[in-house]
Amino acid sequence: MITREQIFRAAQTIAVPVLLGLVARQIWGDQKETTPPSLYLPLLADIDFVPRKLPVTYREVPDFDAFGRVSALQLNGTTADKPDVTAVVLNWSRFPNVMLITSLLCGSWLEGTIAEVLIWNNSPRKLSHEDFKNTGCPKSKLRIHNAPYNVLFQARYLACAQANTKHCFIQDDDYLVRSEIVQTLYARITEPGAPSAIHLLPPHEHLSTTLREIHVPAQDESHISDIHTSFAWLGHGTMLRRSEAQNFLGLLRYVKATSEEMKMADIFFTILSNRVPEVWFDQGFELGGGLPFTVGSEGDERNKNYTLRATQHLESLTRCGRASCDDPVDGAQQARSKLPYITLDPSYAPDRRTRAACRGAACVLETNIRTLPAQISHTASHARDILVSELKNAAILGELGKENYLEHPPSNAVDMKTATVFRSLNHATQGDMLLLDTLTDIGNAQEWTTVELVWLVDVVTESILRSCTFEWSTDNITWTVVSHTPVCYDTNQEAAIDGAQVPLRECSVQMLLGSSALHLRATGRYFRARLGEDQDERWTISEIWLRGF
Repeated sequence: MITREQIFRAAQTIAVPVLLGLVARQIWGDQKETTPPSLYLPLLADIDFVPRKLPVTYREVPDFDAFGRVSALQLNGTTADKPDVTAVVLNWSRFPNVMLITSLLCGSWLEGTIAEVLIWNNSPRKLSHEDFKNTGCPKSKLRIHNAPYNVLFQARYLACAQANTKHCFIQDDDYLVRSEIVQTLYARITEPGAPSAIHLLPPHEHLSTTLREIHVPAQDESHISDIHTSFAWLGHGTMLRRSEAQNFLGLLRYVKATSEEMKMADIFFTILSNRVPEVWFDQGFELGGGLPFTVGSEGDERNKNYTLRATQHLESLTRCGRASCDDPVDGAQQARSKLPYITLDPSYAPDRRTRAACRGAACVLETNIRTLPAQISHTASHARDILVSELKNAAILGELGKENYLEHPPSNAVDMKTATVFRSLNHATQGDMLLLDTLTDIGNAQEWTTVELVWLVDVVTESILRSCTFEWSTDNITWTVVSHTPVCYDTNQEAAIDGAQVPLRECSVQMLLGSSALHLRATGRYFRARLGEDQDERWTISEIWLRGF
């Protein structure tokens, strides 16, 4: 039986530290965590990874001092009241890269997006917060997990599944992703109806994902679902929901994936979703260093073998809802309609637009302009035909088509490099569309009364633009047609096209007009051009941007 004296002593034990803490707080105040500044900021600035003022014109005229551009910094706070993303970075053999990446992810420019940086250390060398003292990342924001052994790609999903946030940003340790693009991914994935994951890919990987896209109709009514899938890597930068990682791991356990398959989880992630992944052309920066995971023909052959294993699982799941349709049904596999992660929806249809993340500003370029020949086929008899389909489609594309895809992707039109261009594969066609999404109503970001959509193009594309209708929208549903036409001027900028330096013209279209006298801000989020008739030339676009005052 507990005595009064024991109760009194217990109360003293609890109360004394509490009272001392209150007195100390009254005398010295709350002691905030102090973090030394990052030693990597000068390097990030040198490689143009620190937000800066963006050019509003490429003309040598003084008339644009009052103009500005929507920047990435103005996106903060528009998607949530507090940051809700855990950045997951795997470390193996490139620790200097990991420190640079950590410094970027912990930067002030991502305070409204990144809540925590989780370093999953697959290396046998243990890491501590002391190793990151020069990154500028506070201990409260940095979590380090020293894995007992190397679980390869599976680590991404294990880390994301235990995150304290609803979203995860995943990247490899040999790539640097711009802060404004991380913001853009977060803004997009938190919208209603958004995909569960968005992948950034460089042009060569984007091409492979696109050529591998495959659609297999269900053979008969006994099959649960059609197949719609492709493969996309995650290491170049991927934003996904935490629930996606949790459900994906649940599906791998359901199909009784081997330990080796679990380690190669990246190859299974998009294929087993039975959804064509949303992939964007990126603006990434390759860091290199260390030894890449996929090396030579041996690495390629390994990846192909696991890709075919993934399609075997997918074929069984879409046919009978089990890991193997030849196995007897047990109680755990009867509720086939409740499978985690995989989409078994007969009404599913992939999105056909091509997207590219903007550099320098938080925005997305979307277009329906063809980057592949119309003869490309994505229909097959079996999911395991995915690699054969890629080879067939690559042959249809040809070397010239491949070169255009790799050298002149849509991302070139929003990379702030005037010497690079986005070039269509074929002549401009009626219905061609280019859209710039600023991710938030510009009326919330700027007190502008005038907004212009600006293009840096060759003289041929200038002519194409004069056959376009220009529109703006706040919801991407209802569009307002603009009555103004492009106004174009010479610049001193040139772009390299087919081995020749081509002069560029700056064309602007007034999209919105408010009133400073009536305190009416210009509003709008989506701005697009639609071509009204076929043209005999190809699109060639150096840059697209919005400016206003």
